[in-house]
Amino acid sequence: MRRRHPRFEIRPELSQHFFRDPALVHRMIGALPIATRTVLDIGAGTGMITEALADRGFRVIAIEKDARLFRALRERLIGRTNVECHHSDALRFPLPRARYSVVSNVPFGISAALVRRLTDADSPPNDAFLVLQLEAAQKFSGTPHETLFSLLTKPRFEMAIVRHFRRIDFDPPPRVRTAMLHIRRHERPLLDRAAHARYGRFVTSVFGASPLAGAALRTRLTREQVRRLSRDLRFDADDGIRALTFPQWLAIFRFYENVCLGRDPTVASPSRSIDGSLQLAHASVSPR
Repeated sequence: MRRRHPRFEIRPELSQHFFRDPALVHRMIGALPIATRTVLDIGAGTGMITEALADRGFRVIAIEKDARLFRALRERLIGRTNVECHHSDALRFPLPRARYSVVSNVPFGISAALVRRLTDADSPPNDAFLVLQLEAAQKFSGTPHETLFSLLTKPRFEMAIVRHFRRIDFDPPPRVRTAMLHIRRHERPLLDRAAHARYGRFVTSVFGASPLAGAALRTRLTREQVRRLSRDLRFDADDGIRALTFPQWLAIFRFYENVCLGRDPTVASPSRSIDGSLQLAHASVSPR
């Protein structure tokens, strides 16, 4: 029989919202396709996620900043040889160098900082399952429309919202809707380091140039090139810039690199570049 989890006075400054039901958490953990055997539970809180992971045989590194919660967590999990408990700030805790995953009910106040830390890390996780505010999860994943963050991150990671929660699943119930964001690192980045840096500069420049796709793209491309791209990539130049999908952005960038800058001398024509770039972009981001 699983032990009841202790109740604590909530600290608003830490944006704490704990899961109520251990059975829900165990079902949730059992359904996750976690890629590695080592899992970080960031903001472990009362230990519900840590315990569910440990029960399934994962090596768990539980990180908790709140001293009260850390003491209770360590006491609760004492004797678990597959669990390490650390009283630490998750934004400063050294990330493993070997393969690892993250499962976390993230304190809302550090959501953006934590996602950026994981995706910018020299040793990023192979995958991460993060319980976040729905609005934040949508921004990071580019749902329903791409954001600058999602566009800059997707050459290295796939991101998708994989689960929604009810407010009553948490104590205290949050005022906002909550979802789980899945971040999965590509085994091979879609762009090498140098090309990724150029892609970032290109996307940042174009994305902020105009709210309309055609006008924004014309800051780097000719009117005729934009017309041909819109035809072959199937977007309307009068649509908002946020309506462009990541595969379209990747294909536009490859076209700009190959045709406008001549980085690939084997490309014989703009049409060939567009066709090849779009096929490669779609193949690169298609689900496994």
